[in-house]
Amino acid sequence: MASLEDSWKEATEDFDTSVCDSWFERLKEMYSEEKRTYHNLDSLCEKLSHYYEIKDNLKNPKALLLALFFQNFEYDPKALDGEDKNLEHFNTFAEEAGISNDSELHSETCALLKAAATHSTEAHKVGGAFGGEDAHYLLDLDMAVLGAEPERYAEYRERIRGEYSFLSEPMYTALRLKVLQNFVQIPNIFATKEFRDKFEEQARQNIQDEVELLS
Repeated sequence: MASLEDSWKEATEDFDTSVCDSWFERLKEMYSEEKRTYHNLDSLCEKLSHYYEIKDNLKNPKALLLALFFQNFEYDPKALDGEDKNLEHFNTFAEEAGISNDSELHSETCALLKAAATHSTEAHKVGGAFGGEDAHYLLDLDMAVLGAEPERYAEYRERIRGEYSFLSEPMYTALRLKVLQNFVQIPNIFATKEFRDKFEEQARQNIQDEVELLS
């Protein structure tokens, strides 16, 4: 698997090197904030490992790679405008690095970052439907951890709780149960065939186990 730095270089190889190097340092700093117990560099690297498994299926691999890096560039579970801020961060980076507003890379990355904020598509809501667009893969990369082995899922569960340490136990439990029950109710947790075949069954088992634990 490519390292974090190699992945960043792959996404930015055609642009101003000094600007891209500076942003890579900033990116590592942002993802290393102490409050990030889950949405951190480890989580990003895990997503990147899955990215390389499906890269050949993508229409615009570089746009998806950039979207992965900027999706959680700024992360605060208390904020309601996180997705908008991260789109702004990408636009600032693009301007400094020399990525034209008119380029396909720019428009596709922006479209993916906007899609990431929706969390759901028709392919999630319709039984038997599959999605094959880059946006479907981006959303599935975000959800892949739900289908991890039980030990890894338990670790993820604890790390997510850490990011909501500002909430009391009853408040967090109510919020988390609401999120999990939404997953239980939708026909498909994963939009693409690759991720659904690989992770759907385990994800549903993990979620059910957590619901029982919290209940």
